[in-house]
Amino acid sequence: MKCIFCKADSSSSKSVEHIIPESLGNKSHVLQKGIVCDSCNNYLAIKVEKEVLEMAYFKSLRGRNQIENKKGKTPGIPGFIKDKNKIEVSVFPNDSNILEVVIEDKKLFKSIRNHDKLYIPILPEPPKDNLFISKFIGKVAIEALALRVASIDNWQEEFTSNESLDELRYFVRYGKGYKIWPYHTRRIYHESQINFDQESKAPYEILHEFDFLLPDKPIVNGELNQLNNLYFVMAIMGIEYTINITNAGLGRYIEWLSVNQDKSILLMEKSEFNQ
Repeated sequence: MKCIFCKADSSSSKSVEHIIPESLGNKSHVLQKGIVCDSCNNYLAIKVEKEVLEMAYFKSLRGRNQIENKKGKTPGIPGFIKDKNKIEVSVFPNDSNILEVVIEDKKLFKSIRNHDKLYIPILPEPPKDNLFISKFIGKVAIEALALRVASIDNWQEEFTSNESLDELRYFVRYGKGYKIWPYHTRRIYHESQINFDQESKAPYEILHEFDFLLPDKPIVNGELNQLNNLYFVMAIMGIEYTINITNAGLGRYIEWLSVNQDKSILLMEKSEFNQ
């Protein structure tokens, strides 16, 4: 058994890997022990995921939407008072579209009262062209692809020997090849959008979702077409992130969007984007 990132022997590894962090609400998309070795699991958790989760945008996103981490806690939302001193507060949305701010620290409460105003920026989107976000999307993409093919016999040996994934896997794990692996972002729905499931007749909120896009048909005139573009598309609370797994090019994806009226595959029926 080999790790899908570093390709080292991972037979004795004890860590399970959450494809999307638990701190972003993921409880079900998990890779079993040995798919990602303990060393890579630790690196990705500290050097990639933590860097992303501690960004002001993601802390604010998780705090205002009450997304708990694996310890059952939600982060404070970054804010500041009139003299520009930075603070963190707990914010609870209620049914009247008003944010309820709870200040448990008496000194902080007194400071806010003395300065008369408390500022809590609501950051609408993550930073662009960010190294850690780039690595994070790449990490999720490789793991999501592994999850997709994990039911195939001997998949892991073929997966680790697949050289078309090497550029991305080594960028994610070692920072090789690119300063930033290019990615595309846009908002495709509101972060607190409520959907309705017709079968259960119950409302639900989508924290995250992902899929893969092959913009070019794999078989043309009965012959296998060379696959130069395999795109991973993920949405987290309404923001869509897209990268090219097999190379760093976004051009073919931009063309595909233009032809398909800028629709997201995450909002399309399967038959609609697999024609």
